[in-house]
Amino acid sequence: MQKAFLIYNPASGRRKAKRAEAIARVIETFRAAGVEVEAAATTHAGSAIQQAREGANAGYDTVIACGGDGTVNEALNGLVAASATAALGVVPLGSGNLLASDLGLPFDPVAAAQRLLSYTPRDFRPGMVTSLRNGAQEKRCFLVAAGVGSDAELMYRTAVEAKERWGRNAYFLEMARMAMRGGYPSFQIEWEDEQGSRRQDRATLAMAIRATRFPGLLRLVNLGTALTRDSFCLLLFRTAKVRRFLSYFAGVASGINWKVKDVEVVHSRWLRCAPLAETRDPIHSQADGELLGTLPVELGIEDRPVKLLMP
Repeated sequence: MQKAFLIYNPASGRRKAKRAEAIARVIETFRAAGVEVEAAATTHAGSAIQQAREGANAGYDTVIACGGDGTVNEALNGLVAASATAALGVVPLGSGNLLASDLGLPFDPVAAAQRLLSYTPRDFRPGMVTSLRNGAQEKRCFLVAAGVGSDAELMYRTAVEAKERWGRNAYFLEMARMAMRGGYPSFQIEWEDEQGSRRQDRATLAMAIRATRFPGLLRLVNLGTALTRDSFCLLLFRTAKVRRFLSYFAGVASGINWKVKDVEVVHSRWLRCAPLAETRDPIHSQADGELLGTLPVELGIEDRPVKLLMP
């Protein structure tokens, strides 16, 4: 890393001054190591996509996303769209820091910046979600995870204010509310198994997982996944029964991974979800915790690799 373009998501209200201080210390850490650094704050949702693309095209060899998984996801999509090549680095500063956890980065921003200096750029093929937004197809790359159905509904229902106050625990609170309500709608699903054969079924949730390690309550998760593997772990839920959702996630969180009826776990490179004829309400999709469009949705692996700073 010689020339880095740092994109950060400024906090609002009382957190703004603290966030600015953290960014200043991160910049100082990089400059003390001889790295030329320029920093730019995001201005609105989606701005990091354009900023990352412009940074790569301007000749920076590294784009560092300082924020949560949403900021990192935007920076990734900017690098995919760039005509020049730059590596992606991450300094965790958000409510969700799944990629940072997977890369073994500490959550202290200065410590993360110091650790990042020893990482090297490695080829990574991101996942790709193609969904429907306002009647038009929209494509979005993802790093850690993408989902269709009830987990995207969780993102849709979790308020921004709750995430700012409770961090990732806001999702667990909303998950409990959704469990009480129940009634997850089904959709048609077609996927490619490990042998390359196409299979079809109905599902209420489909999750594509790429990460190996997760923080907090999910630190024992072991799904046999890896960012460097050109496929994702596909979790298929064919049930709307809350007790089976809870049983499966309890098994995953414990690291035991016991089998649950109507839940299948496979490795795949391709998945397509479509609405059923009787479906009335829109069914959402998400990538790295960012709400995307609605069905039909297709998930795959991007052909063009990007560089990711890894240990």
